Amino acid sequence: MAADSSSASVPGNPGGEFPRAFYGIIRAIDRFTDVTGRFIALTMLFLMVTISYEVVMRYGFNAPTVWVYESSFMANGSAFMLGAAYALLKGAHVRTDIYWENYSERKKGVVDLISYLLFFYPAMITFMLISIDDALHSYDTGERSQESVWRAIMWPFRATIPLAALLLMIQGISEVLKCWYQVQFGREFVHREKIEI
Repeated sequence: MAADSSSASVPGNPGGEFPRAFYGIIRAIDRFTDVTGRFIALTMLFLMVTISYEVVMRYGFNAPTVWVYESSFMANGSAFMLGAAYALLKGAHVRTDIYWENYSERKKGVVDLISYLLFFYPAMITFMLISIDDALHSYDTGERSQESVWRAIMWPFRATIPLAALLLMIQGISEVLKCWYQVQFGREFVHREKIEI
C-alpha cells in the first residue's frame, strides 16, 4: 500500500515531513512506467501471432517465411530491454537476500539509496551514452542484419537500448525518492511482495 501524505510525518522523527511534491512525482513516474510496461507487453501478442503464422506456413503449406525469425528475436529482445523499467517498478530485479532480510527498513533504504546513486545511475548513463552512439552509427551506415535473407534494418532495434536506459533512469527517480522516504521514516513507501521465479 502506498504511503499516504497524511501519514508523512512520523512522531519523534527528526526528518520532519516528506515533501508533498515527491508524492506526486513518485505517483506520476510509477503510473508512466506501469502504462509503458503494459504497452510493451503487447509485443508478446505480436510474437504469438507471427510465430503461429510461421508454424502454419512452414508445416501446413511448406512455405516458410524469411521475416518471422528476425522480427521475433528483435521484438523479444526489445520487449526484454524496454520492460526492465517495469520490472524495477514491480521489484522483480534480482537481489541477493543472504543479508537483506535481516536489515531494518531504514538500513534497506540506505543501502538502496547509496546503490542507486553510486552504481545504478553511473552505469545507466554510461550504458545510454555508448548505446546512443551505437544506434546513431547503425542509422548512419544503414546497417542491416546478417541473420537471414530478409536483412532487416538494425537501427530501430539498436535504439531500444538507449531508450531502455532512459526508461530505467526515469523509474530510478521514483525509486530514489522511495528510498529517501524509507530512510526518513523507517518503513517502505510501497510494500512489494517478494517475487519468486
